[in-house]
Amino acid sequence: MGWKHTAAIGLLALGAGFAGLVVGSIVTGKGAPRGITDLLGRSEATRWLAEAWIDAAQPAAPAGVRIAQKGDPAPTVALVDRDGQAASLTQWQDRLIVVNFWATWCTPCRKEMPELDRFQRKHATNGVQVIGVALDGIAEVEAFLHDTPVGYPILLAPNPAANPSLPFGNTYGALPFSVLLGRDGRILDTRLGEVSEATLEGWIAPHR
Repeated sequence: MGWKHTAAIGLLALGAGFAGLVVGSIVTGKGAPRGITDLLGRSEATRWLAEAWIDAAQPAAPAGVRIAQKGDPAPTVALVDRDGQAASLTQWQDRLIVVNFWATWCTPCRKEMPELDRFQRKHATNGVQVIGVALDGIAEVEAFLHDTPVGYPILLAPNPAANPSLPFGNTYGALPFSVLLGRDGRILDTRLGEVSEATLEGWIAPHR
C-alpha cells in the first residue's frame, strides 16, 4: 500500500471522526467542545467552521425562556451600576454597543479585558461603546477592578444566578459571552468565547 493511499485513508478516518464529534455534540445537546472551537477560531480560515459548529450544536433554551434572535431588539434585563443604582443598556442609544458578559472567576474573561479596554479607548469618539456586565458580587468586582482597571462602564446583574446573558442567546451558560448591538438597539451578532482587539475590529467593520 502506497503512502498516498495510507494518507487518504487517514484523512478519511479523521474526517469521519470529526463528523461524528460534530453530530454527537448536536444530538446530545451538550454543545460544541469549547477547546476545539477555540482552536479553530484562532484562524481566519477555520473560524467560520467554529462559529457554524457552535450555532448548530447550541443547547436549547430552558422551557418558557424566550431567546432573542439576530435582528431582534435587545432583551430587557435587570442591571445595576457599581453604586447599586438601576441601569439599562438604553443609556447608550445611537451607538454600536459591545456588551461583554464576564466574571472575575473566568480566566479568558480576565485575559480579554485589556483588549476590550484598548478597543474602547481607540473608538471612544467613534460612536462605539463597550459595556461589561459582571456576573459577580460587587465586592469581587471592585477588588478585581482595583488591580485591573478598565475605562468602559461595568454593570452588574443583581442576581448573577439568573444568567442575564441567557435571553441574548447564551444557552451554553459559558463565559465570556459578547453581544453586538446596532445603533437601533437590535442584536447584530453574538460571540461565545474570548475576543481580541483584532476580532472586535472585524466585528464592527460591516456596521460602521
